[in-house]
Amino acid sequence: MMCFIQLPIGLSYSFSSTLLAQLREPSSTINLSIEEESWITSITVLICPIGLLIIGILTDKYGRRKTIQIVYAPMALSWLILTFANSYMTLLIGKITLGIPFGASTCMFLYISEITPADLRPLYTTLVTMTGGLGMMVECILAMYFRWQTVSGIMFALCVVNFLTLSMVPEPPMWLRAKGRTADADEVDKWLDFGHLTTGRSTTAAVASAAVVERPTLALAVDANGPAAPSSPYWSLFLRRNVWMPMVVTLTFFVCQQGSGVYVLLFYSMDVLRDCRVPWNANTVSLFLSVARLMGGLSFAAMHRVARRTLVMLSGVCMAVSLLTIVAYMRTFDGVQDPPFGMTLIIAFLMFMFFALLAILPMPWILCGEVFPMAVKGAMNGVVQTCGYVMWFLICKIYPSLILNLGVEVVWSIFAFFCILNVLFAIFIMPETKGKTLDEVLLYFESEKKIKKINIP
Repeated sequence: MMCFIQLPIGLSYSFSSTLLAQLREPSSTINLSIEEESWITSITVLICPIGLLIIGILTDKYGRRKTIQIVYAPMALSWLILTFANSYMTLLIGKITLGIPFGASTCMFLYISEITPADLRPLYTTLVTMTGGLGMMVECILAMYFRWQTVSGIMFALCVVNFLTLSMVPEPPMWLRAKGRTADADEVDKWLDFGHLTTGRSTTAAVASAAVVERPTLALAVDANGPAAPSSPYWSLFLRRNVWMPMVVTLTFFVCQQGSGVYVLLFYSMDVLRDCRVPWNANTVSLFLSVARLMGGLSFAAMHRVARRTLVMLSGVCMAVSLLTIVAYMRTFDGVQDPPFGMTLIIAFLMFMFFALLAILPMPWILCGEVFPMAVKGAMNGVVQTCGYVMWFLICKIYPSLILNLGVEVVWSIFAFFCILNVLFAIFIMPETKGKTLDEVLLYFESEKKIKKINIP
């Protein structure tokens, strides 16, 4: 139920491509220029950082589940506006409103990382990716039978339903204890039935504290860097090594991810397929791409026991090979009226999308929920992911201009170069979080001298 919000968010990824394709039809009453189309496509991502900062604050103050319920209000309103939109301005207002809850995945990653044991955390975080992939596939199927207004109305109804069902979901006990609500946390431990995770424990609370995330003594040493003076200002937390260093690492990952072109293919799928002269119908290939996204998400879940750095390296290499194959094909048959071996392009695009979902697309967002101390986790997730969404907006906004000025081959060659940068990032910079408690992940960013002072039982 917590991850369901990712379905309408995932649907909105490919919704822009379908929307623009239907608006270009002769029967459409709304006619847009190329500039207006680029704003309709990218404005949601531009507004997202504002909503993300708000979500980060709400997440720390009111909890993960309540924040999801709060952001359902603008999400439902946005789909309602799009349902009755009849002009460029109303479309723009609907897409702007949709940008506020667009970054709600940060709550899901935090929630999952705080209620699951370290060895199962990689498996459960894939629920977010799979739900988003399912949303994109559902959109492609709905677009075959309904107009974009009807699809928007269906999403509005689903938002209302999930808002109501979330009332049955508890807040994570880790957050409750951080707020001093120990009794409530103990009740949630019993509700989640942590006693089945291990054996030989006398109390459910003891099992939860050992199996879920952090040992109190180490958490204090890492999260607070030792006893802090009562008068220490809150902003001083952000100057600590285990806060600014993971921020630099995650921002670097976002640069590599956004430069790979994966979100361009999500938002401009039909335009990309047209520019690359894919021989099949764009709607059909878009559906295959959505299936590849879903299969990539399922494969990511199935490979949850594989080291995450290994997954990123595999993902980056295969994405680069796929894009270089596409560029080589276009260059080889440039000017040919009916180039042979058209299936080469289709297979390459499907492989690119599949391997993107295998690691590079979901991993930066997942990593943000695992590398920051509890005291600043919500705020830092808001800051870092805000930067990620700004990069996302920029690449989607300038993509049409890049194609006009540089050409398809040059632009996608640049994307292939960034795929290789993802591989280098995984080899030399990325911390390995698979199977590690949040305490152990935090230790990665501490100096060796600091680690030696920490008494680990």
